[in-house]
Amino acid sequence: MKFNKLGIVSKVAICWSIITVGGIYAFYLSKRSIVANRYEHMKIRERMYASYTSNTVADQISNE
Repeated sequence: MKFNKLGIVSKVAICWSIITVGGIYAFYLSKRSIVANRYEHMKIRERMYASYTSNTVADQISNE
């Protein structure tokens, strides 16, 4: 196997590159998840605000 012929420095460099790529990919996935959750919460807040304003306007009209 060619991997056994590599020196210790080469093996360490390969492991560090794999760890670095894996860490960057994990960061990308977590950031994407956070952005998706933030967008979902923003839409929920918009619906709550729209519901509140429509109820407030309906209450004001019925009180007049």
